[in-house]
Amino acid sequence: MRESCTRTAGNRVIVGAACVASLGLGLFFIFVWSPQPWGWEGFDHYHELALEVARGRPFPTMEVPWGYAYFLAFFYRLFGDHPWVPLVVQAVLNAAIPALVFRFATARVDRSTAIVAAVLTGLFSFNTVYASTQSSDAVCTCLFMVAIVAFDTARNRESARWFAFVGLVTGIVPQFRPNLILLPPLLGAFAVWEHPTARRAARVALLLLCAAGALLPWTVRNYRLTGLLLPTSVHGGVQLWYGTLQTGPYLQSRAYNPRTLFEAPAFEYTSLETVPIIVEAQVNCTEEPLVDVALEYWSDFASNVVRVTAVRTEGRHYTFEIPASSRDAAFYYYFVTTWAGPEGRTVRTTPTDGARAPFVYFVSGRHLEDLDLHGDLLDVFDVVRFMRHAAWNEPLPLAERLRVAGATDAQTAVAILMRPYFQDEAGEIVRVDYNAERARLTFTDGSTLDVPRRWSGLLTDVAITEGAASTLMTSRISLRSLASSGRQRSQTASACTQVGDIAVNQVFYRKEPQMMRRYLALALDNIRRDPAGFVRASAYRAVRLFVIQGTSDRLTTQQFHQSGRAYLAGEAVSVGFLGLFGLGAIVAWRRRLQLGLPLLLVVYIPATLAPVLTNMRYTVTVQPLMFMFVAIAITAIRRSAGEPPARPVPAAG
Repeated sequence: MRESCTRTAGNRVIVGAACVASLGLGLFFIFVWSPQPWGWEGFDHYHELALEVARGRPFPTMEVPWGYAYFLAFFYRLFGDHPWVPLVVQAVLNAAIPALVFRFATARVDRSTAIVAAVLTGLFSFNTVYASTQSSDAVCTCLFMVAIVAFDTARNRESARWFAFVGLVTGIVPQFRPNLILLPPLLGAFAVWEHPTARRAARVALLLLCAAGALLPWTVRNYRLTGLLLPTSVHGGVQLWYGTLQTGPYLQSRAYNPRTLFEAPAFEYTSLETVPIIVEAQVNCTEEPLVDVALEYWSDFASNVVRVTAVRTEGRHYTFEIPASSRDAAFYYYFVTTWAGPEGRTVRTTPTDGARAPFVYFVSGRHLEDLDLHGDLLDVFDVVRFMRHAAWNEPLPLAERLRVAGATDAQTAVAILMRPYFQDEAGEIVRVDYNAERARLTFTDGSTLDVPRRWSGLLTDVAITEGAASTLMTSRISLRSLASSGRQRSQTASACTQVGDIAVNQVFYRKEPQMMRRYLALALDNIRRDPAGFVRASAYRAVRLFVIQGTSDRLTTQQFHQSGRAYLAGEAVSVGFLGLFGLGAIVAWRRRLQLGLPLLLVVYIPATLAPVLTNMRYTVTVQPLMFMFVAIAITAIRRSAGEPPARPVPAAG
């Protein structure tokens, strides 16, 4: 009995020392020297976001979830703009992880192995590095481990309160790492599989209900702003697109994949058809007194002109709303300003031709197709059709309207479109090539635009390279304005009275959800073109995620002082760590240790991230669980050298 108590006390001392070592390393990295190059304020702009929240302003983005920014904001509100304060707190939280690992491991392996796992976590966890910068990793990992340890307690006690607690914590965790949003159903499925009874199912239902409750406030906030169900962030679309760009010859870096050019749309448009269009504009002229600013619009499904006044005015910055179309649409709009002068009031329009040549804005979910169905604009799709007409004698829609505007072939259309961007010959076409399979424009800067004969109507079927050709892709001009350009305009003398800084749906709760949908469309288009390549790349990244791999290429990896050596050291350590983890998993399987739950949680990370990312940082959430398997491997190696085995403990799931 006394020997058991002494052993238990000794275990606590060692585990406590591991926690102290973790805290000491964390404080050293914060105040003395840190192996990470970003400094206290990190790399995801959480510092600025937290200051906004601490000042009582609304959270200004959907690109990242709220969790970590609100964590920082709490301390900024109490102590002011002192980044070291929350960093110290997260170092303290991170220091609790070795104890959580020991608690979780003792139910599955012998105590000596559990102690090794705790010590490894205290000394070598990458979370300790990230605890020294404003990154959500350390706090997220602590919450994750609390949830997993609590899940053990809930299952062992069949406690409704503990299941509810697990649901609450796992509902908060995705607000730090969005890919963990499937953690509650994963744990629930494991619990029911392990013990398929009505009582356990009821407990799991409570877990899921509490997780949904934790996600609900943010989901409601996002729905009110966008009309979409967004429980975490909108960043998943762009991350998936990145994953589809990192395939084939671009497996190591998406930066050199020419398809990155398609990020920029050919038209001004939105796919958010169920919410109002928000139009912002600025009037900067002070030469004449401004009396009134209004916006007039109509659409291709409702030709009556509607006049609206600003819903919000800040100085001379005006915000207007066009009601939701609830369908694909083309909206035509212009601004009407009224000015007071010595001879009475004067009304002017922007653009100057007003209703004769208005601005055009599209509503459509056809992200990669020609949205200009009514031929209001001269754009890259018209250039493509000119090329196809010349190469293969295909019909040319709206030929007369284009001719009136001065565009009679691909060369004249390009000249019109490139005129605002190139004052010299840099944007001119130097060669036009046609053959049975493709048509190509080559520009003076060497960039090219290739049109294949087999064309589905998608812009992404066209091969475009960086330079004048990519500028052409996003260029457009009103055909009506071109047709009327010869008329004398009476407003040129009052150019200062024109409305400027016009932005449509550029507020974050319109722009970010729209870009999420566009990125998703681009990603699915890439997958459709090479599904096997995407599967191969995802399989590669499933392993690559666990390995640090740097290069000297600034477009591929972060560069800093001695980064080359740091990346080489990190690669060696991470490869060794991954190898020991694999060995530990094999040993655990051979010994029939019940480590299904931690192994399932480790596998969950590449299963959710391999299609999108190649950054080891996103695996540190499960690194404490991986240390358990590393400890098993180390203990097995040590015992194979002749050390007697320690007394085993009853195993759990």
